[in-house]
Amino acid sequence: MIRILVERNDREQVERVLITGHANYSEHGTDIVCAAVSGISIGLVNAIEKMFGCKVHADDDREGKLDCRFPGELSDPAKREQVRLLMEAMVVSLKNVADEFPSYVKMKERIQ
Repeated sequence: MIRILVERNDREQVERVLITGHANYSEHGTDIVCAAVSGISIGLVNAIEKMFGCKVHADDDREGKLDCRFPGELSDPAKREQVRLLMEAMVVSLKNVADEFPSYVKMKERIQ
């Protein structure tokens, strides 16, 4: 099972997305649930890092873990808002996968 934890600040903005586990929907290389979660999360992380020149993930590994955190070093308010929007888009997309495959993906949100 893939577990997704979304942490929000007191203004309900996404601060962190932690993804762990494997879907085990089908065998390795043909798992569409894993591919969807990986494509969404890694695609958005790569886009943010390339577009804004900042690091948003602290850790990812072959064990099925991605720890994506809002980049505190961004000082430009417009860029901060754009990154927030992209991170929110990632959460919405991941929620769609969790809703479609509830036996394979669980999503939890909490306010820090």
